[in-house]
Amino acid sequence: MISPEPDLVARLITSETPADVVHAAAACLAQMLDGFVWVRSRLALERRTAGRREVIGLAKSKYNRAGQLIEFRVESLTVFDDGLGAWRRSRPDLTVTRPASVESIVCASSFLDMSSTHSAVLTDPVRRLANLERFADHLRGTALPWFSGSGDPRSIASTAPDALLGPWDFAQDLMEFMVSAAQEAQARALWERVRELNPRHQEAFITGQAIAQSGGARPRWHTPEALGWSATTLGLA
Repeated sequence: MISPEPDLVARLITSETPADVVHAAAACLAQMLDGFVWVRSRLALERRTAGRREVIGLAKSKYNRAGQLIEFRVESLTVFDDGLGAWRRSRPDLTVTRPASVESIVCASSFLDMSSTHSAVLTDPVRRLANLERFADHLRGTALPWFSGSGDPRSIASTAPDALLGPWDFAQDLMEFMVSAAQEAQARALWERVRELNPRHQEAFITGQAIAQSGGARPRWHTPEALGWSATTLGLA
């Protein structure tokens, strides 16, 4: 395990207000996780590599009280890719409309749905570092593998978690990511996997494909129809 800088550890142990403790803990946690930095303004841990940004979104407990409870939790995991954002801007005919804030999104997940352990309790100064180390170890076994599952467009068809491939999730975004990286065969394999995982939504997929073929209004992002629309528009079906 990577140890945080001694001055950060000292700040973690000696801070008293919940806000100060949480910010010190988040800064320590970032150093415990390979390549992440603490972005206080966004209350997030972020890792940037070659145009890719991986984000671990944090939240402070509303019940935090000095001397009674100091806790923070991981709420979400999100991946953005600059190349994908540029591809969407250059080929708006191949994608659906998204808010500008998520124009480059590859995938996202609620961490609350991924794990029953999603918070670190830091009330007792003596136990803060040990509790944080255990939480960092937990994130290495849960959050970091999740990020890896969408890291390489050449292998996403097999590595993407099933939870990302539901009819209201991020299969559409992942297919676009692979096509933007010239991995059409992998995108086609992912589309086949989506169909196998979601047999009850075949009719909606077919409806979306028919909309694409007829040039009708684009379906709303993150719907079963949008998945079918993308499969046809991207040339995968």
